Amino acid sequence: MQKESKIEYTIDGFIGQRMTYFPGIIKKKILKDPRISDLYITHIGIFPKALGHLRKRPFGCSQYILIYCVDGEGWVEIEGRRKIISGNQLFVIPSKTPCSYGANNKNPWTNYWLHFTGKNASLYSPVTNQLIDIPPTKDARIEERLMLFEEMMQNAEDFFNVEKVVYANICLKQFLTSVKHLNVYRAVKKGSENDLLKKVISFMKNNLHKNIRISDLAETCNCSSSNIYKLFRQNLNSAPQDFFIHLKIERARKYLSQTNLKVKEIGAKLGYDDPYYFSRIFTKHVGLSPANYRKEER
Repeated sequence: MQKESKIEYTIDGFIGQRMTYFPGIIKKKILKDPRISDLYITHIGIFPKALGHLRKRPFGCSQYILIYCVDGEGWVEIEGRRKIISGNQLFVIPSKTPCSYGANNKNPWTNYWLHFTGKNASLYSPVTNQLIDIPPTKDARIEERLMLFEEMMQNAEDFFNVEKVVYANICLKQFLTSVKHLNVYRAVKKGSENDLLKKVISFMKNNLHKNIRISDLAETCNCSSSNIYKLFRQNLNSAPQDFFIHLKIERARKYLSQTNLKVKEIGAKLGYDDPYYFSRIFTKHVGLSPANYRKEER
């Protein structure tokens, strides 16, 4: 029987890893800068597939430790209680807390981590000593958060550039806030999605006299037809074509109740050259023929 290879445990030294910290001279400059002295990074790194990663801190750490597992699995142990951390989960260890943490030997984590401190660290910190789930839903904005971490990382690596140090630490506030106020952070994506939906509906309302296709909507909004279809299904529980017909029928009801236009003329204004076909569509959706609907409304 082949022996299982022995895992060599280490605190760093992984293939593709990136890690940096601010030396004492830089920390002194940070503490003199009112823009960032209240909350700042001391160490930051990315450990990809960190097999053998193990860190024991029997006396804790003078800074908060944030561990963001983006893939694989690891664990954190505090006061004898071990918690498993999987992909899209985050954990914050408060300062001066004895702890140990490490990667799973069979499925080692890819770990984005940082140490932060400052007089307002507790105010900005997400909840500590418990798992924080960041599920990859459609509004998760995970890639944006990872890009923000990358901005912190790149600028922290060039720590003799004061402007970059300031920028990295301003990004830290946004990064921590994106986790602490997760629902608000995710709502921004929803807002942009709502803007797209409003744009599509506005285009529909301005073109009720036409027979538009999903590809027309996609071209107008510079996105794919599948994205348009998904947008309507998820937000309105309707296909785009069905919603467009709904808008036409609503406009037809307005014409019938507020104008003296003939049924044929109303159909033509809404892109229906065949008045009989228009009447059938109207009756199907309203339950009354155009003529009977007009009688009831008047």
